[in-house]
Amino acid sequence: MLLRLLTVLALVALAAGTWFLSNQTRIQRTVNSTAQNELPGYYLKGAVMTDYNLAGDPSVKIAAERIEQIDHGNDVELHNVRLDYQTDDGQLWILVGDKAHVQQAGRLVDITGNVQLQGLNQSRQGPAVMNTDHATYDVGKSEVRTDSEVRMSFGAHTLSAHGLVARLKERTMRLESKVYGRFTP
Repeated sequence: MLLRLLTVLALVALAAGTWFLSNQTRIQRTVNSTAQNELPGYYLKGAVMTDYNLAGDPSVKIAAERIEQIDHGNDVELHNVRLDYQTDDGQLWILVGDKAHVQQAGRLVDITGNVQLQGLNQSRQGPAVMNTDHATYDVGKSEVRTDSEVRMSFGAHTLSAHGLVARLKERTMRLESKVYGRFTP
């Protein structure tokens, strides 16, 4: 009888010990996963990323004061960003903004805050400058779009509109609606 009682007590102790140890492992996993999600993802300071065309020349260069990974995912946020796009025929486009959000595996870049797009052409006098509060750069299409208010200036001439599509490869800008222009001599 004493042997049975000791066997039952040993089995109960074994079951309690197994439960306790498995519960500690589960608690430790929960603590570790919570701590991992609370840690920041990667970040870079003073980063410059360059993409090259088929000839080996730089075609797109993105510089940012700081780049941060968002929630351990694929999206990143850039602070004080500058994007330089060089066409094959030498046209340079410069897109700047306070903040940018790279999404969809790097296919779209949403730029917000003091957004400015300049088209610099060495054969013309002065740059065409577009200012808005938000724009999206489509990497695959080399296209900048906005549905926001836009102010465009070229020398002493100014245009304002609602919305813009700039096709950088084609070197064109199309104002969408509510276009108002002022041309001064």
